[in-house]
Amino acid sequence: MTRKKEIDRDRILDAAEAVILESGGQRFTLDAVAERAGISKGGLVYSFATKDQLVYAALEREVARFQEAVDRRLGGGPTGPVELVLAHIEEALEEDDAATQMAAFLITALVHAPEMLEPVRRYYRALLDPLQSERDELHEVRHALLAVEGIFLLRGLGFVEVSADELKSVLLHARDIVAGVLAGR
Repeated sequence: MTRKKEIDRDRILDAAEAVILESGGQRFTLDAVAERAGISKGGLVYSFATKDQLVYAALEREVARFQEAVDRRLGGGPTGPVELVLAHIEEALEEDDAATQMAAFLITALVHAPEMLEPVRRYYRALLDPLQSERDELHEVRHALLAVEGIFLLRGLGFVEVSADELKSVLLHARDIVAGVLAGR
């Protein structure tokens, strides 16, 4: 009797990300992902019954990766909402175009299934909700974060051509606003 071959979820997710990055999402099909992962489509569907489930898992992994990177920047100490936003912006400054485009693709791929966007909603609620205050300094931090995320989506989705220099300028400006609020405390 032969042993049943196990399908590695991470290998499938790696293949999905590779297909997205190589084609900008144009060739993102279950067939293309299965081929890239070196498994049958049936094997892929065994792990992810639908394309939406595959996108959801890839998005969940990407959100977790970014959150872990932000957490590393914070060093594990107690953190307020302004420090969290600063770490978020600093991590965004380190992201490459490929990661940005992939994350934007994953988010928009699930727009038709809002219930699947919950990991992203949770992440943004954790960032934005504590910044809803009557205090002007928190409004400035919230607006800086909204600018960062707005340019992320506009650029990542290809709606607006933004040069790397302009992107960096916007992120640095947002970082300076948030760092200024922290320095003023």
